[in-house]
Formats: sequence, C-alpha cells, structure tokens
Amino acid sequence: MSIILQVSQGDAQFDVSPGQLNPGFMEKKAYCFTALEGFSFYIDDVLIETVDQAGAFAWLWSPGFYAGEVAAELLDDQGRTAASYRLDVSASDNKLGGQAFAAMVESILDFDPALVLGTEEAQFGIGHDGALTNPHLQYARLRRYGDRLHFALKQIAQRPLTTLKCDRASVSAHTVKRLDSASVHKALRGPTGQALLHPASTQRPALNTVRFEVSRSYEEEDNPANQAVGLVLFDVIRRCRQVVSGLQQAVAAEVVSDTRSALTPRLVRRIAFTESLARKLERLQRLKPFCILTARRLSSAGLNAISAHPAYARAYRFGWYALRSGWLGKDADETLWISPTWEIYERWCFVTVVSQLQRQFPDLVWRRECRSVGLKEIVWRGAAADITVEVCYQARCPAIDQAAHRGFQSLSRERYPDIVVTLDSPSAKRFVVLDAKYRSTRASVLDAMESAHIYHDSLRWKGIKPDASLLLIPRADEVTMLASPIYHADYGVGAWQIGAESEGETLGIELKRILTAAPIAAAPARALT
Repeated sequence: MSIILQVSQGDAQFDVSPGQLNPGFMEKKAYCFTALEGFSFYIDDVLIETVDQAGAFAWLWSPGFYAGEVAAELLDDQGRTAASYRLDVSASDNKLGGQAFAAMVESILDFDPALVLGTEEAQFGIGHDGALTNPHLQYARLRRYGDRLHFALKQIAQRPLTTLKCDRASVSAHTVKRLDSASVHKALRGPTGQALLHPASTQRPALNTVRFEVSRSYEEEDNPANQAVGLVLFDVIRRCRQVVSGLQQAVAAEVVSDTRSALTPRLVRRIAFTESLARKLERLQRLKPFCILTARRLSSAGLNAISAHPAYARAYRFGWYALRSGWLGKDADETLWISPTWEIYERWCFVTVVSQLQRQFPDLVWRRECRSVGLKEIVWRGAAADITVEVCYQARCPAIDQAAHRGFQSLSRERYPDIVVTLDSPSAKRFVVLDAKYRSTRASVLDAMESAHIYHDSLRWKGIKPDASLLLIPRADEVTMLASPIYHADYGVGAWQIGAESEGETLGIELKRILTAAPIAAAPARALT
C-alpha cells in the first residue's frame, strides 16, 4: 500500500506520494510532515526528529540554499524502507525562477560538469559519460546498485556455473567400472597389470593390489565466467573501502557554514551503509566459487558465458553500474548531489564571464590553465602576441607581507574574490573584480556592497588597483543606480544584474569596455534612493 504523507507550509497543505516527483517545496521555507506512529523519516540520510506541533506529532524540515530533487525515506519499526519519496525543491522566486535556475545548471554542465557537483541535499540528473568521479558519486552508485549486486551474487553462489573437465587418475582395480584402450595398454606394461589382464597368466593378483590409470570427468568452478564475476566482486569491495575512506576525509575536512547544509550528519548513515555492503560482499567472497578462483580476470569466454546466464548477466551489469565513473549526459535512474543555489549562481557567473570574454576577444587563443587547482582556483587564459586576458575563479590574494600569488596581493588579510579579470598588454594593465551574490532585495544588496568596497580598496594586481569592483546579482530592480555604468565609472564600485544569457552578453561588452578603457560619458553623482 502506498503511504501518502500530509505536508503543510503555513496555511497551505498538500500531499506527498511515493515513487513520483512531488513539487511544492522551496528553499529556506519550513515544512511540517504529519508523523506516523512507529515510523522514522529520513531526508537525504538525515533522521528528522519528531516534535509536538500544536498537540500532534510532526516531522519538521526546512530546505537549505539549494534547488533540485531531494530523496526521502520512510522506515518502519524494523528499519525497513516502507516508502521512498522524491521532493522537488525550487529556487526562491524573488531571485530566479525554476526555469532560469535549471538553465544555469545546464549551462554549467555544458561548460564543466565538475562545477555543479556538490554535497547539498538536492540532486540533479546525471549520466555515465566522461571520466570524472569523487567519493560522493561513487557512494551514490553503490547505494543505487549495491543491494541488487549482492542479491545477484548470492544467486551465483547458490548455483554457480561449472565447466565439465576430464583428466586421468590412478584408482584401485576393484573400483574400476570401465577401461579404455589407453588404460589397458598402460596396465599391460606393468607386471601386476599383465598378471591380471593377460590371458596366459596363471596367477591372478588381488584386485586391491592393482591400480589402473583411468579417465574421469568432473565439474570445475574455477572457470572464465566465475573469474570475471569474481573480478567485479573484488573491485566493488575495494571501491567500498575507498568510498568509506573518502567520506571520512570529507567529514574531517568539513567547515561549518550557515549557507551550506551540514554534511557530517548525512555521512554517518552513508558510511554505515557502505561498510555494511562491504561486509556482505566479503562474506560472499569466502564462499564457492569465489574462494577457489586461481585468477580474477575478464576474457571473451567468460563474457560469452555471462551474457547467456541471467543471474551472471545481472551481477555483471550491476557491478559495472556501481563501478563506472562519469556524470555527463542524462540517465533517468541516476542523480547526484548539487551545490547550493548561491554557489551554482556564483559558478554560472564565472562560466558566463569566460564565455562572453571569449566572444569579445575572438582573436585570442583561449585555454584552461593546467595549473588550476581543482575547484579552488580555476584560470582561463586568452593570449595573443601582445595581449593576455585571464579570468580567475577564487584567486588567492595573499596578505601584503607575503609573496604575491600570480601578481595578486591584499593590503589587509588574505582574500579570495569570486572572479577576477585581468588584461596585460604593452600599453596597459587593467583588472576587474566581480563578486557574485545570490541576493536581490535592497537591504541584502546594500549589505553585500561591503565586499565590493573591500575588494576595491584592498586588492592589488602587479601593484595596481582594480578598475572596477562589481557585485553580480540576479535582480537589480531595487538598486538601479548601483547597476548604472555611469555609477561604476564615477566610483569604481557597483552592481550588475545578470540572471539570463542576454544579460551575460551585456556584461561581456561592459567588461571589454572597462578593460580596454573605452570612454563613457560622465554624469553628476546622485544620491541613492
């Protein structure tokens, strides 16, 4: 029977049904699920505590700064899954609509899928192309396919494929039922065999004193099919150990943040599941046919036998699904955790800036610098004979008493601006600092302008100040003056609305204007209203 949960948010009420995508959720809103007696409720592997809500028991949950699909499980009093739910969380309407946010994710995926990967509760659809992987992706596939792999391997252990083999063995004459010509010829070469078999022999020896080498057939489990499946089993167990180690390192390295969902509570259950799966697979590894294998290897003979046997084909398929890397493309059955909305917006801004500058400077040869350190510092460079334009994501700007990094320094403490664009040519050196803020209200944007002023005053590149320090925001309806190019020219700081591709094109034109020092008509300064 399907268990439909009742959910309320303020005065609104709606149902959540298992097995389908349930819309109606939004980031940073509070939701109340009517609790069921004897059941426990997990959302993205975190146990939701039962609380007394107006005299009734309920599960309270509030999505963080993220948008996407969230997995939830309802467990009975035996810890078994009674129902699984898919909760669709949308981005806040006062920043970007759901379609605009989805388009941002698609743009980042097209540019660099690694920029989307995160650890938030929300998930997005992935595929299996490419070679990128990490412990979270590896765990997601172990969780999806591990139990099905274990069940298929149990079926193999109960009724393994065997290969009929033949050899010759020495046996006592009284146990022989049939002799072939080779056995007779060999026996006649010995005195006891001649005495027993030769027609002219007068003394017959006792049967238990004569031995014959006879042909025998037997079933061999150390065959190519079992060797191939044994290799998959071995690799999945090794992957489980790697995932446990990787998740434990993620727990140790986690930095608590108000804008990210806590990772440690979710990893406790994930590590427990992975360790449990490894133990179950190790117990199977100690059973026949896996414990008698002389080799673990793939061969054409083994793959042919696997393809013709349903249990072996399932085990091999689920093992491959659990081990494969890559998240490019689309697969209806696979999802992966996404970054928080503010980080998606930040990285989309970086992708947009790189793409637009490539259009604005088509004569430059653009490539990603190989020295880029993961997602901590990414550098795209466009170069020609006499000009170099660089776009740096999360560039490190050491304090002034430390050695400069890529020419960057900070007059105060070490800082990491979101995006820095530099132009180096014989005639000029110019650079712009961009700080992406997923904010739209007047108070929030004015508060965020603090970072624009700090970067404008403190950052240096090869000894020069920024030509502009701008906030990138999804909406500028309430701060139109800050978004004026004239305001930017007057004060060197401001904001820029960028929430769609067309606005990205305008930003690219503005960045080229600033970097090439094209003049703009000045206007008297006006008070912010």
